[in-house]
Amino acid sequence: MCGMSERPPQRPEGELIERAQKLSGLSQRKAAPRAGISENRWRNIVSGYQTVSAGVYAPVTGPPDTVARMARAVGVTAEQLDQAGREDAAEELRRLGPLEETDAAGTTVAELAQRLARQEKITAQLVEETAELRRRLTEITGKDPFTPRAG
Repeated sequence: MCGMSERPPQRPEGELIERAQKLSGLSQRKAAPRAGISENRWRNIVSGYQTVSAGVYAPVTGPPDTVARMARAVGVTAEQLDQAGREDAAEELRRLGPLEETDAAGTTVAELAQRLARQEKITAQLVEETAELRRRLTEITGKDPFTPRAG
């Protein structure tokens, strides 16, 4: 691939992804890991070129799977990719399905919901056990063990 002295124009999918990324409020730094790529790679694909050396540019076209992951990271639809002329990436996006939201440790929302449900069940059991212990102590001592003493 020969370098060019003029920057190649931004590709339609790059414009689309850049616009969606800005609308989403995500920085390139936050969006790139959601797509599984580096911030530099994100920038190259969105701009449509990479700098080879001072004043020398090479065109960049993202592979379908990468463009699909980028689109998914910022909420671009397969239909929008089709309209931008990237039917290959649109098909890949359809295959990928929706992005699972994760926390910083990579735990998905579904996993967090399951953990929460387990914790709520344990909490309910503890409340029941506490009530039973309180009832039994009151029965044995004749007074509620949690009533503050006058003093």
